[in-house]
Amino acid sequence: MKLKYLLLNTGIQYPDSWKEMDVTGICYDSRKIQKGNMFVCLRGRNTDGHIYAGDAAFRGAAIVIAEEALSLPGTPLIQVEDSRKALAAIAANYYGHPARFISLYGVTGTNGKTTVSYFVKSILEAWGKPCGLTGTISYKVGNREYEAERTTPESLDLQRIFAELREQGIRCCVMEVSSHALQLGRVRDLSFDYSIFTNLAQDHMDFHKDREEYYRIKKKLFTQTVKMGIINIDDDSGQRLLKELREENIPACGFSLKDSQADYYGEMLSMGAAGSRLLFRYKGRDLTELKTSFTGWFSLYNILAAAACLHSAGAPSHVIEEGIRTMKGVPGRFEPVENSRDVSVIIDFAHTPDALENVLIAASDMTKGRLICVFGCGGDRDRSKRPLMGKVAGKYADYCIVTSDNPRTESQQKIAADIEEGLYETGCNYEIIDDRRKALERAIAMYQKGDLILVAGKGHENYQIIGGSKYYFNDREIIRELIDKGETGNYGEN
Repeated sequence: MKLKYLLLNTGIQYPDSWKEMDVTGICYDSRKIQKGNMFVCLRGRNTDGHIYAGDAAFRGAAIVIAEEALSLPGTPLIQVEDSRKALAAIAANYYGHPARFISLYGVTGTNGKTTVSYFVKSILEAWGKPCGLTGTISYKVGNREYEAERTTPESLDLQRIFAELREQGIRCCVMEVSSHALQLGRVRDLSFDYSIFTNLAQDHMDFHKDREEYYRIKKKLFTQTVKMGIINIDDDSGQRLLKELREENIPACGFSLKDSQADYYGEMLSMGAAGSRLLFRYKGRDLTELKTSFTGWFSLYNILAAAACLHSAGAPSHVIEEGIRTMKGVPGRFEPVENSRDVSVIIDFAHTPDALENVLIAASDMTKGRLICVFGCGGDRDRSKRPLMGKVAGKYADYCIVTSDNPRTESQQKIAADIEEGLYETGCNYEIIDDRRKALERAIAMYQKGDLILVAGKGHENYQIIGGSKYYFNDREIIRELIDKGETGNYGEN
C-alpha cells in the first residue's frame, strides 16, 4: 500500500516526496519485521519499542513511526506525538476500516468480563447472528481460534481480526475491553453498539495511580458506545456511572438483582448445584424465565448483564432464553475438574479479592464437608490486593494452601508473606507451599468425601511465569494426574 493511503486522514505530517513509497505491512514487534514493513515504536510496561527501531531498520523496515527523533541512517523516520494513536489510525486504513461493518459489543469491569462475553456470543448465535470474540481466553473468528496474548489485542491486531471477520461474513464481535486497552488507546476510534459494565473492584493498582483513575478509564468505553450502555447498578461504581452517563446524555440503562425498579431486574427463582432459574423482567414486565446450569450469585449477574444487553439490541425473549440455556461452561470459570475418582475440585480464574469471595461463597454453598482453597497472587503486580485476598480466603475456606501464581521476577516468599498478613488474622488453618504442583498434591492428599477443593488464580491458563521464563503448567491436567495416581487422599471413604 502507498504511504499516502496509509496516512490518509491521520493528521500525520511527512514529506511529499514519500507519498508513493510502497509499504508491505505494519509491525510493532521488530522480531516479526519483513522487508518493506512500517515499524511503529510502542512504549509498554516492560520495554520500549524505540529501543528496537534500529533492529527493525536492519531487518528491512521501509519506514519507522516513533515519538522520539531517532537516528536511523538510510531509513525514513516520521516523528509523532503519540505512536499508539498513530498505529490505531494507520491500521484502520491498512485493513480498510473493517470495524465499520461490524456490530461491536464491549464488556468491561473488574470481574465477569469473560463469562458475560461468552453469554453474549451464545445469545447472538441463537439469534442467527455469527459472532467473533476477543478476550482473556482466546480470540475466535469463525471456526478459527487464536491464542490470546492479552485480554484486548493491540489496535493493529484488532483491525486484522475485524478484517478476517468481514471476509467470513461475520457481522458481530463481542470484546472484553480492559482498562489497559482503554488507557493505552488499543480501542481508540472504535464505536461500540452496546457496552456492559460488570463491576469495579480492587485490581490493577500497579498500573493505575488510584481507584478514581481506574473508574474514569473504564468509563471511557461508554463515551464510545452509540446505542446503549448496560450498567450493573448493584455495584456502587455502577450506580455512579449510570447517573453520570444520563447527565451527559449518553444512552444507558441499569440492571439489578436487588432493585425491582431497575430497568432490567432479575428475580432469583432457584439456585443450587444443578443450576439456577431467573425471572427476567424489563420495566416491571415479565419477559421470560432464564434457566442455566451455572450457579452462584456472580453467575446470575453475568447472565442478567448479557440478557439485558441483547434485549436492548432487539433479541426476542425466546432467543435470549435459548442462548442462556445452551451455554454449558466457560474454560477456567468455576469449572469442575472431572476425574476418575469423583474428587470434587473446581478451578477458577479468580485473582481479585471480590472474585475470590464470590467463588468461595458459591463453593461453600455446594460443600458438605470442608472447603479447601489453593491460591496465590501474581508477582510484579498490584501488591495491595494480596492481604485482602488472604483475608477473604481465610474468612470462607476451612483450610488454605498459599502457593505460587506467576511470581514473575518477584520473590514468591515475599508474595506469600503479603498474603499471609490478611490470612493470619482470620484464624483459618493454612500452610504455605511455594511449589504449585506440591500445593495441589497436598490439597488432594487431605481430601475426604464431602470436601471441595477450590483452586483459584489460573483458571484457563496453561503456564507459570517464574523469573523471566514461561513454563507449561495446567492445573486441570495436574489435578487429574495426581488423582489418577491414587496414592494419597481418602476419596470415597468416611
